[in-house]
Amino acid sequence: MANFLGNNFLKDKGLLKVLKEQFVFGFTGRVNVLLGHNDQYLGAVFQKDGKIIHSEYEGFNGKKALYKILFDDIDDETSLKFLIEPEIISENIQTFEYSFDSLYEKVRERYPIYSKTRKLKPPSDIRLGVSSVFVIKGEKILPEEFDVLCNIVSSPRVGDIYSNSLLYDYEITNYLVSLRKKQALKVLEPVMNEV
Repeated sequence: MANFLGNNFLKDKGLLKVLKEQFVFGFTGRVNVLLGHNDQYLGAVFQKDGKIIHSEYEGFNGKKALYKILFDDIDDETSLKFLIEPEIISENIQTFEYSFDSLYEKVRERYPIYSKTRKLKPPSDIRLGVSSVFVIKGEKILPEEFDVLCNIVSSPRVGDIYSNSLLYDYEITNYLVSLRKKQALKVLEPVMNEV
């Protein structure tokens, strides 16, 4: 991580390198994201006149998908390949707009937080509930913590909480930790498969 924070190390690596090159050329089209070992399509990053304007990845869209691709690529946990495909991009696909430099600054800012909280992320298959004692006490919470609590109530499985929230994964983890410290959460018994 020291190299990452100290210089331009990642600008010359993986997806960031591809996006930087395409930004310089004013590229319009998509950068397809493929699984490294079998070329399975996982998503795409869309650029218009070099600017990054939309992303899709593993069922996510927009900025959440973009950061998920970038962080997966940086961590090398998933072997990814990138295929550049020029195409006409419709105006209505745009969900955000980043120049390469502004994206790079956001990645430099967010990746250390993501990296630190990644170790705190609970297993996807456990189920969480909201503590009735916490609700009765009426302790103040942040709007984002409320969003996480709403997701827990509607779908208590941790994997679903991460999938259904508009927050970034590292934000969800931080709010789960915060809610746990406030004793707002309880781990529910696993659901037994019916035979």
